[in-house]
Amino acid sequence: MSKTGHFHNGGKGFTLIELMVVMLLITIMLGVTIPRLDTSLLQDPRKKTTRWLINTVSALRAAATEKQKSQTLVVNVDENRLWVTDAEMDDEAQTEAEEKAFALPGGMRIMEVQFSGKESVGSGNALITFYPGGYSDQAAINIEGADAERFAYKVEPLLPRIKVVDKWISY
Repeated sequence: MSKTGHFHNGGKGFTLIELMVVMLLITIMLGVTIPRLDTSLLQDPRKKTTRWLINTVSALRAAATEKQKSQTLVVNVDENRLWVTDAEMDDEAQTEAEEKAFALPGGMRIMEVQFSGKESVGSGNALITFYPGGYSDQAAINIEGADAERFAYKVEPLLPRIKVVDKWISY
């Protein structure tokens, strides 16, 4: 014990309390910063795309029924992007929708869009329409993942959600 009444540890190492305080501060900092990280870096590209399509298809069906106006999911095969339009949109609104399009993440590529009873679309825009009666075009969006994995998103005319199928679909 020194003259001031404090213990000295010889200047080597840290006390247990000092280590616990530092660990507590690090834990608090991580707890605050980790939720703020860009989660797109941590997400599986296929899950991100599936979530977007499920939500979008559901919203399109609901909007078509509610507004009694057809809604369209535009699938741009060449640029691997998807966006939503409707008959009421003017040219400026359609351009804005295209600029804010969902781009496929992580090296995923749209290979083609298959339609039942129609020819497939392998380039340009494919339009999947959702009608006021609550039904839609029957279509399959065939996709290839970054690891050459092949799968498809299947839009059924009367089902409220899309299906994910672990193979390409052709009608």
